[in-house]
Amino acid sequence: MDADPGLEPDLEPDLDGFLLARIAEDQRLAAEAAQATGRKSWDGGVTAPPGATDHVAHHDPARVLADCAARRRLVLACRDVRPDLRLLGARPEGLDFPLAPTDAHQLAALTLALLALPHAAHPDYRPVWRP
Repeated sequence: MDADPGLEPDLEPDLDGFLLARIAEDQRLAAEAAQATGRKSWDGGVTAPPGATDHVAHHDPARVLADCAARRRLVLACRDVRPDLRLLGARPEGLDFPLAPTDAHQLAALTLALLALPHAAHPDYRPVWRP
């Protein structure tokens, strides 16, 4: 891709840092929930509104902490590959799916961008990260 995101090199988005901060938030909230309830795992004895018990139990602190650890490792692995963020934002107008990566650097960028999508409403999310 020759598309230029229009940013100066020293102003490149810190996508990996954004993701690591969101992971740290999730980890903190899970640890606080475990501490507040005295339970690291919510295996069915969870108090929740009708219809939400399974959802709450599915997102118990132990599972969230394991998910945080896995996502952190994925973000760090992608960062080590030196992601080519120029792929992001290079999609032609009207195309509603990401461009296919052509190398490991673009794959790392796309992976980070997809991991960031659930956080698109966060005030620190940058539209240039949308795959």
